Amino acid sequence: MRKVINLLTNRLTIVGIIVLLQISALAWFVLVFSADWYYLHLSSIIIGALISLYIISHDENPMFKLIWVVFLLILPLFGVLFYFYSRTERLSISSSSHMRNAQQLREKEMTKIKSVYATDYLKHQKYLTNLNYPAFKNTESLFLASGEQKQVELLKALKMAKKFIFMEYFIITLSKMWDEILKVLIEKQQQGVEIRIMYDDFGSATKLPFNYHRYLSKLGFMVKRFNPMKLHFNYVMNFRDHRKIVVIDNEVAFTGGFNIGDEYTNKKKVFGHWNDAGIMIKGEAVWGFTSMFLENWAFSNKLSKLEFDTYNHPYKVPNESVYIPFGDIPTDKNLTAKSIYMHLINDAKETIYITAPYLILDHELSTALKLAAQSGVKVYIIVPKIPDKKLVYMVSESYIEELVHQNVFVYKYTPGFIHSKMIICDKKVAMIGSSNLDFRSLYMHLENNLWLNDQRTIHDMVSYYEDTLNESQMITKQMLKKRSFIYRIIQAILKGFSPLI
Repeated sequence: MRKVINLLTNRLTIVGIIVLLQISALAWFVLVFSADWYYLHLSSIIIGALISLYIISHDENPMFKLIWVVFLLILPLFGVLFYFYSRTERLSISSSSHMRNAQQLREKEMTKIKSVYATDYLKHQKYLTNLNYPAFKNTESLFLASGEQKQVELLKALKMAKKFIFMEYFIITLSKMWDEILKVLIEKQQQGVEIRIMYDDFGSATKLPFNYHRYLSKLGFMVKRFNPMKLHFNYVMNFRDHRKIVVIDNEVAFTGGFNIGDEYTNKKKVFGHWNDAGIMIKGEAVWGFTSMFLENWAFSNKLSKLEFDTYNHPYKVPNESVYIPFGDIPTDKNLTAKSIYMHLINDAKETIYITAPYLILDHELSTALKLAAQSGVKVYIIVPKIPDKKLVYMVSESYIEELVHQNVFVYKYTPGFIHSKMIICDKKVAMIGSSNLDFRSLYMHLENNLWLNDQRTIHDMVSYYEDTLNESQMITKQMLKKRSFIYRIIQAILKGFSPLI
């Protein structure tokens, strides 16, 4: 009974009911005006054609354009109504303005920093610094090859905090992992350490009680739910905060694929063994993550200024390697993570190592990977054997088929689910962070990543990758042929809608 009550009172269940009511209202609207169907249909054709012309002329990914034009021209009434419904899920004019303002404040502050470059991969570095994501040296890092290792290092670092702790996650789950972290946070707060926690309301909706943010506030923490779910017309719920950032005293920072939950430390088995990876950095580059957190905090709280001077405590660890923390936000058209993926793939000469829990590629990324493989670069991609989202997995398989036929080596992680998001090229340069290789992550969400060329850390990343490869099974053309005809048809249909999945 308790499970039934929890299900019925869950915010996602409530949102689902509201969406069903909206669909019912739409059906009622069509029935009421069915007597004037000719005029309704004609009007929708005209409106759909005008919207299609607008979409074609708009600067957007061709896959998005194609889907909308198909909807609008083949199913004009449904397409027009769905277009106006779904496009209202864009950030409101007010919210977009606040996000742009926060971004501009961070960028203005970052222009004060003189970037330091390595001679190799200068194009990558210049691209990021031109977007006001500075290149830092005097930083060291530790690659975290599992959630278990990350939890140990995170707790150790949290216990050393003296000034502030910033935490930003897509998902926080009531779990043993969170209990261990919360215990330390409470101790630190009592010692006078300032603690700010930000989590995505949609991402954590089924993981936390409804008013959990109030509970955390009562403990003395500053808490913010990103883009909180409220009663409003649209519930498509894109533009989520998918970042994973922890910053401590502007000295230590963590990022990677890990959210907070027991599946990430394998205390809870949900999709077999959970394989994840991340990184801890110490030194000057931490300021990049601190400033990104402050930017999103200012946006979420509609602040007109950022508190840079309060939190910019200089800290150096002598090292000549280059680190560039950078982010993605949906209100600009930079597509920063996608662009870095493209730079890395196009500049690779020998090997490309990629881990990807989801593989839903746009045309540019797919073409770049195929071209690299056709040019003699050995391209390896590891995806899960056990999926967490079956429909998404089916779509990923359809993209895998294209890649395999062009001599890209795609492997399934046999023990379970791989959630790490990273790319290593020529065993010399890498990117690691929160960005998945799918439309939603690269185009619609707030993300964060780290570009680095530190050879000691990259050596550890390569070792992790090759160990994971040894636990994985290569997907062959013969294996792909075994899919049934019906399965292939479903895949083809889902692939057509892949930008919306």
